[in-house]
Amino acid sequence: MKEEFRFSSRFSFQDGENEFSRILSEYKKKKISYIDLTLSNPTQAGFQYPFEAIRHSFQTNDLITYIPDPQGNELARNTISDYYRSKGVMIDPDDLFLVSSSSEAFSYLFKLFCDAGDSILIPAPGYPLFEFLSVMEGLQTIAYITKKENSWRLKATDLDPKILSKSKLLLIVSPNNPTGSVFGRSDFESVKDILKKYNIPTVIDEVFSDYVYEGESHFTLTDSEIPVITVNGLSKTLGLPGMKLSWILLSGPAPWKKKTKELLELISDTYLSVNTPVQNVLSDLMQWRTMIQTQILKRIQRNRAVLKQIIFEFDTSERIECDLPKAGWYCMIESKDFFPEEKFSLRLLKEKQVYVHAGEMFGFPNTDAAGRIVLSLLTETDVFESGLAKILEFSKEIRLN
Repeated sequence: MKEEFRFSSRFSFQDGENEFSRILSEYKKKKISYIDLTLSNPTQAGFQYPFEAIRHSFQTNDLITYIPDPQGNELARNTISDYYRSKGVMIDPDDLFLVSSSSEAFSYLFKLFCDAGDSILIPAPGYPLFEFLSVMEGLQTIAYITKKENSWRLKATDLDPKILSKSKLLLIVSPNNPTGSVFGRSDFESVKDILKKYNIPTVIDEVFSDYVYEGESHFTLTDSEIPVITVNGLSKTLGLPGMKLSWILLSGPAPWKKKTKELLELISDTYLSVNTPVQNVLSDLMQWRTMIQTQILKRIQRNRAVLKQIIFEFDTSERIECDLPKAGWYCMIESKDFFPEEKFSLRLLKEKQVYVHAGEMFGFPNTDAAGRIVLSLLTETDVFESGLAKILEFSKEIRLN
């Protein structure tokens, strides 16, 4: 008998198309319109980009000559250093490694610090990308649970010493997706001694760092005593995910940093993934940062205003809660009517043609039988308002029935 095709155990979690995908595929096939409140791609969100200027940059720069540098070309790294300088952070371009995406940045770091079977600490609530990336590297993820009463910020009490003793990395997302919490200098200082004791490098995903508001502030963390590694890129900084350029920023004790650079250079030299054209035009692209970010921030602020108005004027507002996010471009609303979350979200998609993310996708705790759904603040405001109204209408129908 012919032997069955065999694949890596990395894909043991993959059960095929889920119910949401099946319904969305059917809607697209039958051309049934629906409201998508999960939109995360800014290039599909109705923003204006300087298309002609970007085309001109690619036409006038050298896109052919290839002089590979495992860290990325010096001009591009200087441009990123200037970006941080504009935010009051002084960094050495030699501490940067350019990669094609934040996902690739994490894959490099997992290769650098971990062996197959090792454990890493990831945030919950948090974006599920880390779980998929870790599976691809043969790693185990252990979630540390942040708490609503602490505004979802990491506290020392959230870190279990037994887990710390067997973990190779601590991953932090700041601003967090989807809670919008920011891991500040004081938060870092409160856990610094713990990280030093257990000798765990900290990796901070700061891709949403340019999107903070309502008195919140974000400052890129670097440290000379313990390893702190930052990941960022053009996907959010310029709202240009298709440009495929991100970076790794290293900080830490000098001997550690020296060895880290040697090994990271070996990894990067093996793949050499970030493309030459985007590196060569990066300084041109960065000139449009304010124009692009201003549009995104205005959209987020408008949708926050809509969210505040509709939620707090809803006739049963005591049943629905929303802590307005102070950073990032997602929001979370909470109600016992949304529990169980996946069932509610599926019914919402089937019966009202509104697509949202169930909170359990992000690792929100369900200890109080309260349900949470996550919405994107990038959505065009009229669509966002319409979708939110349908959610509240559906919630009311469920209670009355």
